[in-house]
Amino acid sequence: MKKLAKFAAAAAAMVFMGLTGAYGYFSDSLTVTNHIALGDVNIRLKEYQKKGSTEVLYTNPKTVIPGETISKIPRITNLAKPCWVRARITYKNDRDHVDGFQDEMLAGMSEDWVKRGEYYYFTRILKRKESADLFQKVTVPAGWGKEHSDQKLGIIIQAEAIQAANFVPDFSGMSPWGNQKIQLCVHEEDGAASCRGEKMDLSVEFNVKAHKLVSVPGDFFVNLGTAMPGDHFEDVVDVSNTTEKEAELFFHTDVKGQDSSQLELLKGIRLAIFMNDKKLYKGTLDSPGMEKEHSLGIFQPGQNGKMKFILDVPAEWDNSYALRKADVQWIFTVNEEEPEAPERTPQTGEYEPERPAGRRSPVKTSDGLDPETTVLVFFCSGMSALIGLACLILRKGGRKE
Repeated sequence: MKKLAKFAAAAAAMVFMGLTGAYGYFSDSLTVTNHIALGDVNIRLKEYQKKGSTEVLYTNPKTVIPGETISKIPRITNLAKPCWVRARITYKNDRDHVDGFQDEMLAGMSEDWVKRGEYYYFTRILKRKESADLFQKVTVPAGWGKEHSDQKLGIIIQAEAIQAANFVPDFSGMSPWGNQKIQLCVHEEDGAASCRGEKMDLSVEFNVKAHKLVSVPGDFFVNLGTAMPGDHFEDVVDVSNTTEKEAELFFHTDVKGQDSSQLELLKGIRLAIFMNDKKLYKGTLDSPGMEKEHSLGIFQPGQNGKMKFILDVPAEWDNSYALRKADVQWIFTVNEEEPEAPERTPQTGEYEPERPAGRRSPVKTSDGLDPETTVLVFFCSGMSALIGLACLILRKGGRKE
């Protein structure tokens, strides 16, 4: 009986082995490194003067005489992001009881300048590399007499700028910029980031030909360009499965390798992620809640979805954040059921040819049968063994009687 029990167990094992499919799981991972960079407000003020038909850098004249016109061109140039500019003109005079230079003595000022309080405001946005001349010349009053002899005079110009993004001055009021804080920004003269280009479509695809995850482009923040305080930005990533089998896609983020300055930037920017309008994450760009994998769903062959993300840059940030950059890695993973790797055949020792991607690959047995036939043969063989075993037991039982 012990031998019969062992034989029965072996036969049952053959049945279960025959019913077991030779399939595993295919997995692939894709990392998209998203770059975030904050823009800058930076202007340059230089003075020029006319010499004949050309312009040269301005030099103070040693002496002037009543009625003389001095060529003096204060020029404000924008070296960075589009901005609004203003200028304050003050005058030096070493004699309190004698008149000195005044606004009325300035000429050649464009109508784009308006005076409000102590400042002249330029009423157009100054784009990158554009310039605005404050005035063109200064005329010494012809009526000045001996009391002005050896008088020391000077004109001091202070230029300031504020970002054009997310800010609209009120030129009808006495303080068009309100109580906005103006800060100096210390950096290289032409350290501005590149301007935003044409909008690109974003996608992650489980590709049938490559049988792997493919992204376009390699940076999903490319349409954001250089962010400015107060920016609100939205974009959509098309997620699709173009293979012939269903697959589950997962997503998580990674900010390892960022220094304290970069992490401060990421922790200040708000991020929201939605998959097919279902909220996946809402928090900050350093994404502490997205370090573990989150399923984007099971995608049937040919199915696609929309992954929407929203970025909000704090409006209260000032130039202390200017030109900071940081990276966020968005990692996509796919799991798909697929055949196990081909094995060597006992007869030839050669590998079986590779099957088309995305389909169950027939796994040959030593007698050349495909899996479905193999399962049927094993099943039938197993059943035959059990039936044979049962008959044998009955025969033996009959002998005992």
